[in-house]
Amino acid sequence: MQWGNNELLSWKMRFALQKVYLLLGTCGMVLASDATPNGPPHWAFQPVLPRISPTVKNPKWARNEVDRFILTKLEATETLPGPCADRRTLLRRATYDLTGLPPTPEEVEAFVADQSAEPFNNVVERLLASPRYGERWGRHWMDVVRYADTAGDNADYPVPEARLYRDYIIESFNVDKPYDQFVREQLAGDVLAAQGPIDRYAERVTATGFLALSRRYATAPFEFAHLIIEDAIETTGRAFMGMTFRCARCHDHKYDPMTREDYYALYGLFESTQFPYAGSEEFQSKKFPRSGFRPLVPPEKYQSLTAAHDKRLASLEAGVKECEKELASEKKGIANRTNAATQVLENRLKTLNTELAGVKRPGSPAGLPVAYAVAEGKPVDSGLQLRGEPNEPGQPVRRRAPKFLAGEQPLNIPDGASGRLPFAEWLTRPDNPLTARVMVNRIWQHHFGRGLVATPSNFGLRGDLPTHPELLDHLARRFIESDWSVKAVHRLIMRSSTYQQASERSGEGGKGQGAVIRDQGSVVHQDSHAASRTTAPLTTDYSLFPRRRLSAEEIRDSMLSVAGSLDLRRPGSHPFPKISEWQWTQHNPFKELYDSNHRSVYLMIQRLQRQPYLSLFDAPDANVSTDVRTDSTVPLQALYLMNNKFVQDQASAFARRVMNTASKEADRVKVACTMAWSREPSPKEVARAEQFLSQCREVLRRTEATEEQLEQEAWSSYTRVLLTANEFFFLD
Repeated sequence: MQWGNNELLSWKMRFALQKVYLLLGTCGMVLASDATPNGPPHWAFQPVLPRISPTVKNPKWARNEVDRFILTKLEATETLPGPCADRRTLLRRATYDLTGLPPTPEEVEAFVADQSAEPFNNVVERLLASPRYGERWGRHWMDVVRYADTAGDNADYPVPEARLYRDYIIESFNVDKPYDQFVREQLAGDVLAAQGPIDRYAERVTATGFLALSRRYATAPFEFAHLIIEDAIETTGRAFMGMTFRCARCHDHKYDPMTREDYYALYGLFESTQFPYAGSEEFQSKKFPRSGFRPLVPPEKYQSLTAAHDKRLASLEAGVKECEKELASEKKGIANRTNAATQVLENRLKTLNTELAGVKRPGSPAGLPVAYAVAEGKPVDSGLQLRGEPNEPGQPVRRRAPKFLAGEQPLNIPDGASGRLPFAEWLTRPDNPLTARVMVNRIWQHHFGRGLVATPSNFGLRGDLPTHPELLDHLARRFIESDWSVKAVHRLIMRSSTYQQASERSGEGGKGQGAVIRDQGSVVHQDSHAASRTTAPLTTDYSLFPRRRLSAEEIRDSMLSVAGSLDLRRPGSHPFPKISEWQWTQHNPFKELYDSNHRSVYLMIQRLQRQPYLSLFDAPDANVSTDVRTDSTVPLQALYLMNNKFVQDQASAFARRVMNTASKEADRVKVACTMAWSREPSPKEVARAEQFLSQCREVLRRTEATEEQLEQEAWSSYTRVLLTANEFFFLD
C-alpha cells in the first residue's frame, strides 16, 4: 500500500507528540491507558500500520522496503549510507548471525568466486537450511524463556527431561514453524495435543516446558506456588507481549495500563494449570518424589505401559496400610507381649516404605516417556491478593486477557478448561498489536545488536520508543502476511543494503594491513588510515553496520570449530546420576559441570550455579528472562584466555590441524589465518608470523623438547594468538 505524504506526515506528527507526552508521563501527568491525556493510545497498543512504501531521493541504494525506511531517516539528516561490505566480511557476518559459527575456508572462497546473479541470496538460503541455524536462534529464545536444566529450588534438583523442550525450540526454528503456532504450543500445547493429530502429541506436550520451567522455590512441593505462577505470568508478558506485569501483582501498574484485576485475570489461567514437581530433599523425615511429569503418548496409548507399575504401586500401598494396622494393633497390646513381633513388623514396614518410595520417586513408570510439562488443572477464577499476599485473598476476577488490549470482552473459555488456549489464540490474532511487533524487533536486534525498540521486552510507557516506527510495523505486517515465518523476516533484513553495509567508512579500513605480534601474544592492527576511519558503534541511524563481540557460545564454539574438535551431533541426555542416588539438600545442593565438545547450546545449565565459562563471557542468568545480554570486559576474561586448559587444548588441536594441512611455513600461516579470521594474511603479517615462530623455536631449544615437541609448541603459541585476537572475537 502506498501512503500519501499527508497521511504519513500526520502519523509521524502524532508519534512525535507521543514522545512529548511520554516525557511528561515520567512526572505522573499521563493517564496509564493513554499516550496522551485525550489522544490515541500508546503507540505499542495501536493497530499495526498498513504496509507503506516511503519515497526516497536515492532509490538505487534501496534493495527493498527496509532500505527505504532507513534511507528516509538518513536523507532527513543528510547522512550518507555506508559502503558495501566486502564479500569475506559479509559472509562471516551472515554465517555467524544465522549459525553462530565461522565460515569454512572453502565457503569463503566459493562465495568470493561466485559469479551468479544473486550470490549473497544463495548464501542466506544455504545458512537458513543448515541444522546449525536452529541451534543459534534457539539459543536466543532460550535466553528469553529462562531455560535451565534444574528446578531452582533450595537443592536445585536436576530436570533431565528439560532438554526435550530445548530440542523442541531448536527444531521449531529449523523447520520454520509459524511463530503463531510456536506461541500457542508453548502456552497450551497440552490442550492442542489432546485435539490431535496423534503424531504431534509428544511435540505439543513438550512445548509447554515454557511454563513448566517457571522457577521453583524452597523445598516442599509447590511451596510458594504463587511465585511459580508469578514467574509464568511475567515471562509470558515479556516474551510474547513485550510487557512487564509484575508491578500489578500488588497494585495497578504505575505507568502501564495493566491493572490489578488484569493481573489476577491472567493469574487464574495459570492457577488452573497443573505444574510438574522435580522432587526435593529429605524434609521432616519425608521424601518428596517427582510428580506431575506428563506422558508423551496419549492416555489410550500409555495405559498398557503403566498397568504393571500401577499394580505394583497399589500392592505396596496396600501392604504399607496393612502393616501399619497390624503394628498399631501389636503396640496396643504390647504390655502382654514381647517386643520381637513388633520389631518384625517395624522392619517389614520400613522395607515396604523404602520400596514404595523407590517406585514413586521417578514420578513415572519405567519405560514411559515423559516431559517436564504442564496439564489442565481444576479451573478457578483467582481472587485478588491484597498487597500481593496469597494469604490475604480478595474478590475473584474472571479469567481473561488484559482489558487495555482486549477491551471488556472476556476470553471464550470452555467449561472445565484453564483458558490458556483461548488466551494463546487471542495473543496470535493478526490484529493483536504486540505479538508480531515484539518478535520482529527481537529478530532485528539479533542482526544489528540493538532492536528498533531498544527495550525488547518492554514496549510499555517506560520502554524506549522505536527509532523507526514505520519500519517496525512494516516488518510486523510482512511477518503476519508470510504466515508468521521467522525465516522470511531474515531474508527481508539480510537482503537489504542496510544489512550489507561495511562497519567502516573506508571500506576494508586497512584490514589485513599488518597485524603485528607483540609481547604476550597480543595482536594490534596497524592501519595507516585509522585517523580518518569511522567505525560503527551500536548506532540508531544504521549508516554503518555495527561491530559486535561474539557471544559466549560463539567464542567457545568457534574455538572448537577451527580446532577441528567440534562435535556437531545433537547429544542425548545429560549424564546426571540415577534418580535413586539423588541425595542433594539445601546445604549440599546439586553442583556439576558436564564438559563436552558439543555446541554450547547443549551444555547443562543450572539455576543456582552458573556455568563458569559462560557466565564469564556474559551468558544470561537462567533464573530470569533475558532480552539483552551485557557485554563486559573484565580482567578474568584475559586470564581465562591466557591460562585455561580449554583454550590451550583448542590451540594445540588447531596447530596440529594447520601443520597437517600444509608443509610450507608461509602456507600454514595463510591456512591458519583463513580458518580463524576468514581472510588470508597480508605479506607483512606472514613475515611477522614467521619471525614469531622463529623466536618461539629459539626459546624452546633451550629446553629438553624434541624437534617434534618444539614444532608443536611453536605453532600452538601462534594459533593461540589467532584465537585470542580481536579479529577472532569481534564481528564486522
